[in-house]
Amino acid sequence: MTNALLVFFTFVSFVFSSLACTDIQIMKPAKADGPPARISLNPVQKNNPGDKPQYVFDVVIHEPEEMDKLLTRIEQLSNTITPDKNDPSLALVLHGPEIAFFTKSNYPQYMKLVDRAAELDKKGIIDVKVCDTMIQALELERSDLPDFVEHVPFGPAEVERLVKQGFIKM
Repeated sequence: MTNALLVFFTFVSFVFSSLACTDIQIMKPAKADGPPARISLNPVQKNNPGDKPQYVFDVVIHEPEEMDKLLTRIEQLSNTITPDKNDPSLALVLHGPEIAFFTKSNYPQYMKLVDRAAELDKKGIIDVKVCDTMIQALELERSDLPDFVEHVPFGPAEVERLVKQGFIKM
């Protein structure tokens, strides 16, 4: 009987020591081409009362109609937030083929989308960020994009950084 108790307590202590780690890596990808899924055992940080909620849109869009719908949704959300030019409540991280919509050479074709995004950025509603890694993959130059976009080294890492800062992923 004492051997059984010793095995049981050893097992229980092993389980509790295993739970002491903060993140568990699951080797199965979250998406077919995405990074491995992560499960955090840390509690989700809630905004303090009075803190304005902040959202990050993780964007990989292939069609201009999808970008139009996203900007429409952002415009709807903008009616519920107070603009802050120094600290927008919405971050739009572009790290897919939609970056090409914003190039200066494609401006005549996608002028309405670019102008809407630029206006939302100017009002302090969104902060548009583009992935430099995808810019290189699309064989573009940073100078091919308008000045209102902010460049980040790697889009998915920027999304993760913003989520850790308290942004809610959309």
